[in-house]
Amino acid sequence: MEHCAANIKALRERENMTQEELAKKLGVKPPAVSKWERALTFPRMDKLMAMANIFGVTIDAILGTEQTTA
Repeated sequence: MEHCAANIKALRERENMTQEELAKKLGVKPPAVSKWERALTFPRMDKLMAMANIFGVTIDAILGTEQTTA
């Protein structure tokens, strides 16, 4: 889960996006993004799919099962 957390943060920062901006795009509250990035909770599959679309990567890249370019 730590790889996923680090990848979400790295991808978000690569896009120069704040946690608040990502939260708004995903329809969640900013604390949810913060918890994902600190590996306290894990995003639901629909949110992983949406993040993959937003960042232009695969879900595998977010999960850490494939190397990201972040």
